[in-house]
Amino acid sequence: MKYVRLRVAFSEETINPVHEAICDSDAVERDVLLHEDRSGPDRDTLLYRVDGEPEAFAGMLRAAPSVIEWEFTPAADGTFYAFVEQETPDRDEEILDAISRTGIMAVPPIEFDSDGTATVTLVGTAGAIRPALENLPDEMRTEVLRVGEYDRRRELFDSGLTARQREAVAAAVDAGYYDSPRRGSIEGVAAALGVSPSTAAEHLRKAESRVMAAVLELE
Repeated sequence: MKYVRLRVAFSEETINPVHEAICDSDAVERDVLLHEDRSGPDRDTLLYRVDGEPEAFAGMLRAAPSVIEWEFTPAADGTFYAFVEQETPDRDEEILDAISRTGIMAVPPIEFDSDGTATVTLVGTAGAIRPALENLPDEMRTEVLRVGEYDRRRELFDSGLTARQREAVAAAVDAGYYDSPRRGSIEGVAAALGVSPSTAAEHLRKAESRVMAAVLELE
């Protein structure tokens, strides 16, 4: 059984209205689809974890014609859970048709970032994954991040990092900041990111806090 981890860049024609609103807002950084039920006739039930301000996300849901109702539960560190019911948007149908085929499935979590991209894992037989990718709308650009034999343990750990925090951690690892003994400095990380040392340190502190919290959630 194979898996492919993808980053999908949506166009104006294919992006969901709520995710399009996130791209235009500074109040919500990302939403992560944790669970979904699309078994109902023309209606989806979705559970998200959202990084950002609940009031801002509620406004996005309210403005989306397909959304019927929602309810929030606060979490920690600026995040909350959103239970959403919606009519299946027309622009989602073509995408779902491409990946909901015999021999393949999309496995949550699916991460939607404020840069208009989504990170998704497809699992299935080797012969089914390639046709599914080829059948995605032409307006969607895909980047393959990882390919291999599927192991659910990879998906159980979601660090909760934003794209910027992930970039900071990657720069720190490349600079040797987390080596033992430490080879890199916060100044080197800052130079790689093009920010001040204090900003780089803040990105890493927030990333470390989220990773440690995610580790404890697995216990």
